[in-house]
Amino acid sequence: MRSQAASFPTSLPDGSVGGWLQALNMAKYDPAFAAAGVTTEQALKRMDDGSLKEIGVSMAGHRKRILLGIDSLSSADAGCSTDVDMADAAPVAAAEPQRKVEPRFNSTSSIFISSTITRPDIDEIIFCVAVVIHDRVEQGEQSSQDRRDLFPFFSEENNPLYKDPAERPRADEQKKKKREVPCEEAIFHTIQSVYECAKFPSECLIISLVYIERLSAKSHVPLLVTSWRPILLAALILAQKVWDDKSLHNADFSLFCPMFTLKEINHLEIKFLELLEHDVSISASLYASYYFQLRTLCNRENREFKLKQLDSAASSGLETRSQAYTSLFKREHKERLSQSANAIPSARSLGSGL
Repeated sequence: MRSQAASFPTSLPDGSVGGWLQALNMAKYDPAFAAAGVTTEQALKRMDDGSLKEIGVSMAGHRKRILLGIDSLSSADAGCSTDVDMADAAPVAAAEPQRKVEPRFNSTSSIFISSTITRPDIDEIIFCVAVVIHDRVEQGEQSSQDRRDLFPFFSEENNPLYKDPAERPRADEQKKKKREVPCEEAIFHTIQSVYECAKFPSECLIISLVYIERLSAKSHVPLLVTSWRPILLAALILAQKVWDDKSLHNADFSLFCPMFTLKEINHLEIKFLELLEHDVSISASLYASYYFQLRTLCNRENREFKLKQLDSAASSGLETRSQAYTSLFKREHKERLSQSANAIPSARSLGSGL
């Protein structure tokens, strides 16, 4: 099964903090909470990021998930329902006190399409990204079958993603069903669920679009019904690493997106980088062009676009970090190639039995 269900409890199961942690898939921290005297709902609600660090929750993604669970307990007191459905790889995140997500953007002229989403409470940046991805998937589905089959490591039908398609039984090929292009709202909820769990800066959504467009431009990778989620996930992971000094680890994303294993996510990232030619650099002008196109799209849909442009310091920081990561990723790629070459026995050693 590639999908899982999960929920954020609105109360402590049987009044137990341990049961609550287990419901969050965080049961390994039960001894730490107990040792710190955090055994009641009131004590839980007093926890913040710093206190979680102090009791031994070292992984940033785990702290964020626990804090999101605490928010769910608090919002339940206010009469909010916060059940989360993570089925079919679209883990809809628990509701938390409403906050505006601010936007940014990407650079192709074909971005200006009209939207079918009409809900007034949709966060603008996620709305814009969902519209663009929907458009790209519709375009990708028009690709030839040969082109569609070139990148099996991005296809959800290749289970696991790193499996050689040649190893897939022919019976599996015959069982494949035609999938429909997801609507904009379905794409929106998928992005929103990851965003609400990971809580990376909203600028990362714009950067991820830059990378998705670059993937298409450099390697002609189509966005398909079966591949848009893995590609989006890889782009988001890279974007938040480039943007955020305190970026999440791939292991954190395997928790937020349980349809993908950590091994699959690592494989996705490597393949994505290879097809980008390890170029994750973003100039201030490129980011600005995406920003203004997203803002135009938002305005065309009569939506308020509140995200401010990057100031000179932030623009310079993005350029510097993205260039540094480009160098790092290229260097790591060379090291992997070197290690692979050293691991292959020479013909002479094979012949001698060494």
